[in-house]
Amino acid sequence: MRRPILLFFSCFILLCVTLKAQKGTNTINVQLEGTVPIYQNDQGFGGFIRGLYGIGGNGQLTISGGVSMFKLKDFAAKTQETTRLVPFLLGYKQNIGHFFIEPQVGLGEMGGKIASAGDYSRPSVAAVFGAVAVGYRINRISAGMRIQTAHGIENSSAGMWHDKNFHYTSLYIGFDAFSKHRN
Repeated sequence: MRRPILLFFSCFILLCVTLKAQKGTNTINVQLEGTVPIYQNDQGFGGFIRGLYGIGGNGQLTISGGVSMFKLKDFAAKTQETTRLVPFLLGYKQNIGHFFIEPQVGLGEMGGKIASAGDYSRPSVAAVFGAVAVGYRINRISAGMRIQTAHGIENSSAGMWHDKNFHYTSLYIGFDAFSKHRN
């Protein structure tokens, strides 16, 4: 699983460095996020690596991949559930001065670990993801809020994750590890 992901990001970086279609800024961004606990019971965190390809002065096509983990304890049933989301998202980032908005859509994996009475299982399914991020950028640092949803798309044999929806809101901070402006 790691080898195809590494190959995919290597090809994306190579394309970002070699293509010169028009003006824009190509960027590799590392992003950390934590959930806003007001809106959901699950508390979690995640990390993403994002590639941004500049198309003109204010727009960028984006590709991102990462992992988010959430824990939920049910004290009445004496179970602990860990939800894991692994999305690969494509998007478009529109910069408006220092502010930006970025809708994203993609595919990935929704799964987790369910522990009960000393035993556990690790079910997972394919999922469709959608997200919208808004934020503010100063130099190489960006910060903002992100709303993401995931919907399991496998048939009923997938067990408990079949047709399950998972939504969360998070605050994030990102750092541009690499940035190149094209003329």
